[in-house]
Amino acid sequence: MLEIGSSLREARRLRKIELADVERATHIRVKQLEALEQERFELLPPDPYRRSFLREYADFLGLDADLYTSEYDFRFHSPELRLPSPPPRRARRLPGKQLLLALAVIVVAALLALGAWQLFRSGGKGTLAPTTTAQPPASTAPHTHTSTGASVPKNTPQLLVLTATRGSCWLQVRRDSAGGPIVYQQTLQAGHTLRLGLRRPLWIRLGAPWSLDAAIGRHALTLPTHIADVVATTAGLHPAP
Repeated sequence: MLEIGSSLREARRLRKIELADVERATHIRVKQLEALEQERFELLPPDPYRRSFLREYADFLGLDADLYTSEYDFRFHSPELRLPSPPPRRARRLPGKQLLLALAVIVVAALLALGAWQLFRSGGKGTLAPTTTAQPPASTAPHTHTSTGASVPKNTPQLLVLTATRGSCWLQVRRDSAGGPIVYQQTLQAGHTLRLGLRRPLWIRLGAPWSLDAAIGRHALTLPTHIADVVATTAGLHPAP
């Protein structure tokens, strides 16, 4: 989950911007900016003003405004009422006597069929033929190979491992570049780990990199101290162009 207020406050402080400077640029009052940073949305005018203030403040700080408004909608808007699902239909049960009669008929029919089949296999002489298990021809038997031990491939693909050890972090991961297809896009919850293959470069947007630990294999990586875009390859991390 994206911490809306704390991430806005952290981004502003990293840029060394005072609330009065934001007020002059956006015409949003300081008290309203403080309410956004404290997630005291009840102190703001009702929607759509709250979403508008949040979007304008995030844009001013160079953040992804769509991400912040989506998180606000998810956390503070009432979910739609769901219609109750219809009760499961109960199977129709037969009366006790009818059920016993049906079972008896099935058992008798099965015994008659089994006796007729055994009589047919014995050549009609009235003796039961021995039961045999058919074996597949040697030429058609599947060939299997049993290994005495698992071997590790020499060219094991390297993985980028991101662990949310100090809080949650929103991530967007794309293949090759900022315009590439999205591989992963959501909030990595605290205590969870994300593993990404590095066969091709990955473009990554880090919403709260100070919450993460990163490594490629056994090599720990140094992450930015502020919201940033990076490119991950087998050689490590470097700022996105």
